[in-house]
Amino acid sequence: MYENLVMKLSVSLHAVFSILILSSITVLGNSAFAAENELVNVKVTPLSSVVISAKHSNPANIISLNHSTISAEITGRALKSYVETGDIVEKGQKLLSLDCRNYTLSKKQAIAALNVAKTQLSLAKKELVRNRRLIKQGTIPRELFDKTEAAELTALADIDLKNIAIKTTQLAINRCQIIAPFSGQITSRLVQIGQLVVATTPLFELMQNDKMEIKTHLSPSDINRLKPSTELEFVANGRHIKTEIRSIIQEIDEITRTQEVRLTIPEGSKLAAGLSGRIEWKSGQLMLPPDYILRRNGQLGVMIAKDIVEGVGHTSFFVLNGAKEGQSSEVNLPASTLIINENQYRLKDGQKIRIK
Repeated sequence: MYENLVMKLSVSLHAVFSILILSSITVLGNSAFAAENELVNVKVTPLSSVVISAKHSNPANIISLNHSTISAEITGRALKSYVETGDIVEKGQKLLSLDCRNYTLSKKQAIAALNVAKTQLSLAKKELVRNRRLIKQGTIPRELFDKTEAAELTALADIDLKNIAIKTTQLAINRCQIIAPFSGQITSRLVQIGQLVVATTPLFELMQNDKMEIKTHLSPSDINRLKPSTELEFVANGRHIKTEIRSIIQEIDEITRTQEVRLTIPEGSKLAAGLSGRIEWKSGQLMLPPDYILRRNGQLGVMIAKDIVEGVGHTSFFVLNGAKEGQSSEVNLPASTLIINENQYRLKDGQKIRIK
């Protein structure tokens, strides 16, 4: 009898617990249903009022169009330097003198040889005149006349050779004076006074400081964004300098997959070669600020309001392909699209909302 009483009590308790559990499930289900259908108060704003123009930037640096090594063209000993590192020079200015005595003596020797050749030519002409008269008289053989005629031609050719030798030695003499090929700044003096130099020995580094450009490397997609921009600047050390594209090198680097772009520098900007900075530009592309971007189901997007009737509608989560966490993202939606900008983080896709 006692065992039957215990069994009946257990059955009764089980029934009670079952009723309580079913009641709890019903209550929770009703609560969830009510939560899902609850109207959440939100605020909205048109997409046109929050988007910003895309701003791009890329590392860039200033380069000189000419930064040349000035080398010796002849053999000689350095006698005197007229410039030092850092000096500003003009085109045609003398930079260095080499010992030129050997070439001066060679020129004098060539001039003396020319005078000898002229004397021989004079003699050959006289003999040719005399033999021309004698050949007409038939007193000398034709062979002798031909030799006289050839002697004159040989003397003429020898004079040409002597003139070339004089010009060659004069050219060497001119090269004893090292001249600046363009205006610029001496960035390094490589030669020492008394040093014996030969042809191709580096003497100076000369940088042309009035011919500068901006150089950067961009991907083809960035170049397409850059081309139509009218707000292009080089930014360095707090300075913003207007620039424009001069040339795009039509070759894509196999490693970086970028192209070299050259941009102009306005006159009077006084920028130093090698200065590093960035180029910045705006494109016509519209970007959504990161404050409006949220994550749902592993995807980044924006919560928008749709089907608004008398201030009531529902949400729609629009996925932004290519969006990155914490960064502005390109958005392809009509400008009139209503962007939810309050309570958007608690909303689900398709949830009912009331516009405040």
